[in-house]
Amino acid sequence: MKKLFFYHLLTLLPMMVILSLYIYAFIGSALFAILFFLYAFVYRPYIDFKRLHEKGLVTKEEFKKSFGFIRFNYYYELLFEK
Repeated sequence: MKKLFFYHLLTLLPMMVILSLYIYAFIGSALFAILFFLYAFVYRPYIDFKRLHEKGLVTKEEFKKSFGFIRFNYYYELLFEK
C-alpha cells in the first residue's frame, strides 16, 4: 500500500461493489446491512491499520487498545499523505 491511489482503490472498491449489488437488487436489505457493517467495522479498520503500521504511526497494541478508533487521529496521514 505504498501508493496513495492503491490505498483509496482498496478501501472504496468493496463499498462500490456492495452498493451496486444492492441498487441492482442482487442482494436484499438484510444482506446489504450485514455487508455494510462488516466493511465498516472489520475490513476498513484492518486496511487503515495496515497503512498506519507501514508508516510507523501506530503499533498493534495501540490499535487494539483504542478498538480501532485511533485511526481517526491520523485522518490526514491516511487520506492525503503518501
